[in-house]
Amino acid sequence: MDAINAAAHKPAGGLMSPSRRAALGMGAAAASALMLPSAVMASGFKGTGPMSFSTAQDWIRTFFNSAEEIIDYYADPFVFEDTTLYQTITDRDELYAAFLPFANKDPSSPIGLHYFDVIRYDGGKSWPGRGQLREGKPAEYTDAEYAREAAPILLGGDYEYDEWGMMQWIWKAVHKADFLGMPAAGKSTVTRGTTFHLYRDRKIVRDSTMWDFRHVAVQLGVVPPPQMFWKNPKTKAPARKR
Repeated sequence: MDAINAAAHKPAGGLMSPSRRAALGMGAAAASALMLPSAVMASGFKGTGPMSFSTAQDWIRTFFNSAEEIIDYYADPFVFEDTTLYQTITDRDELYAAFLPFANKDPSSPIGLHYFDVIRYDGGKSWPGRGQLREGKPAEYTDAEYAREAAPILLGGDYEYDEWGMMQWIWKAVHKADFLGMPAAGKSTVTRGTTFHLYRDRKIVRDSTMWDFRHVAVQLGVVPPPQMFWKNPKTKAPARKR
């Protein structure tokens, strides 16, 4: 992983050698995706230039280092969503309370330690940016179902943004207590997630995060691992006709 991180931060100006690419197990396209200009990699939320991989890593590092500092990364107004936990937050004090349990870099933390690392970032400029929203409720949903599921998606749809970014990250938790109601003390779990950001003036207008809760529950022995039905010869679909 250190080798991959080093490659991701390698300035443009020289191609990765074939031997180094082979050592990392990458094809040419994957290696090229990691070759980002040093000017782009140098800017975080408090820097200048386009949002980038370093911006994403700045966000996620601050998230698990300081709940007090991370809430200042958000615009006014903002929308934060963790769809896995059914969190929809528009208030800074509530956002602080939601982030605080993860700001635990202290090894003596009673709930354990959390480590987050961005693996991939995609993004770009988008001005003037504004969400395109559905009008009207599909007939298949009751009013209550549609309100519960669609209202958080529509929230903040009129907020303007000038840039977007999608980050894919991994998360390791070393647990010292129960985790989301599941017995977890003394265990470690690893999972992955995705966060989609809309930015305006280098502030987060909208944050939509989702992560693989089931994978954590599997590692804690609460639910069985998923069945890969598409690979099981007894359950997979018939071969396509070509």
